[in-house]
Amino acid sequence: MNKWFITCKVFDNEEQNLKCAIIIKHIVDEFDVLISNSPVLGFKTLEIIRDNYSGPTLYRPLHADFYRIGLNVSEVNYCQIAFQFSQELCRIYCDPRINNWFIEILCHVMALHSLNFLSKNWKKNPPNNQLKDYWNNFDEYKSNLLKTAFSKVDMVRYQVANEWVQYQVDKLQQRSAMNRGKLLLIANELLPLFYESKQSWQILPFVGRSSVAPPPEDINQLVTKRRTKPDFDKFVKNVPKQTLDFVYKLCSKLGAREFV
Repeated sequence: MNKWFITCKVFDNEEQNLKCAIIIKHIVDEFDVLISNSPVLGFKTLEIIRDNYSGPTLYRPLHADFYRIGLNVSEVNYCQIAFQFSQELCRIYCDPRINNWFIEILCHVMALHSLNFLSKNWKKNPPNNQLKDYWNNFDEYKSNLLKTAFSKVDMVRYQVANEWVQYQVDKLQQRSAMNRGKLLLIANELLPLFYESKQSWQILPFVGRSSVAPPPEDINQLVTKRRTKPDFDKFVKNVPKQTLDFVYKLCSKLGAREFV
């Protein structure tokens, strides 16, 4: 049984909102399948609106009873909605009170997974007859995103993927601004790791607390220092034991020095 209550007010037209709700429900259900733990701050109402200026975004200050998500869309584009919403829902699972480059990467990993999942799922079991041929659009959308991101990187350096990922992570640790294209490429390199272990997605609710400075232990304390840094030593200690093999591989891929 779904634990979320969802209000979708992205469009002025109710028929469009109902269409938007189709993709939202599929993604929420997939998160529930992948992650047994609840989000750090618990299940609340998901209020989804349109924000073509700031979106996609999870609005702050946070509220005790709901999460408000703004999507940057002008029409019912299931691919675009899926990609943006997945990022923000992943942020909620990690800890919406804080943010760092590791959380940003994971949000992109989850967004890419959602496109893969929806393509396979809708090919076998489309939501309705009108969408029976839509599944391939998710693959094309993902390919176009990656193609655009690839066009802006040094392809010679990228040939050694591990070194490129670690080089980009080193740069992320030194800068406050994050390049979304490069985040997407790092996420694309990490995604196969997540598919090697069924337990991999269980790490999300443990990511936020593995930060410096950590968020407050009191989940009712919604205001905290927004910008943090990941602490991989804490991360290894916090995650469930059954995920440790995956976590060591992930840390090594990212170039976390103590685990390389």
